[in-house]
Amino acid sequence: YVLSPGKLVISPSTLQKGLSAKSAMIVRTTVEIVPETNTQLSGLYKSGDIYCSQCEAEGFRRITYYCDRPDVMATFESVRIEADAESYPVLLSNGNLIEEGQREDLDGRKRHFKVWSDPFPKPSYLFALVAGDLGFIKDEFITMSGRKVNLFFYSEHKYVGKMGYAMESLKRAMKWDEDTFGLEYDLDIFNVLAVDSFNMGAMENKSL
Repeated sequence: YVLSPGKLVISPSTLQKGLSAKSAMIVRTTVEIVPETNTQLSGLYKSGDIYCSQCEAEGFRRITYYCDRPDVMATFESVRIEADAESYPVLLSNGNLIEEGQREDLDGRKRHFKVWSDPFPKPSYLFALVAGDLGFIKDEFITMSGRKVNLFFYSEHKYVGKMGYAMESLKRAMKWDEDTFGLEYDLDIFNVLAVDSFNMGAMENKSL
């Protein structure tokens, strides 16, 4: 392979050798990034006290090496986020929450983690991640098949009192999709985040 600033190139011959031994191969990479110095607001960045992501159109490649094109679909089966529990009590990503826990670091500070899983293929520009101290409201929606979906709206604490109408609008929209198109939401949780720190105005990241 060839590693250069912002680019990892694996030769076709190397990939072909991996495929000749078995029907599939796995490429593992480990990277370090510094969201605090990311002033392009693309990829993973820190704005104020909140970590946010913005991956459209090609921001995911600023997080890790990836075939970052909208026609490349993949399942993000396990996204683990870990942070200081006091500073970043809310850890969000796409899909369903499948695991969470706590531990202490070497200094005795409490840390916590959450693991999110999105079982449906999506392009990398729809990947989302948020970590911060946020307030929220919670409700639920019962789908046309009788399945319960937990609904959460997150925002800075000062805006929590303004989110009630947005929650009711979401439930009406989900009902309209069912009545009009027969489309039922296919995850167990629906998170919406509204913060001043987000730079794009709005995004269609599924379940976040």
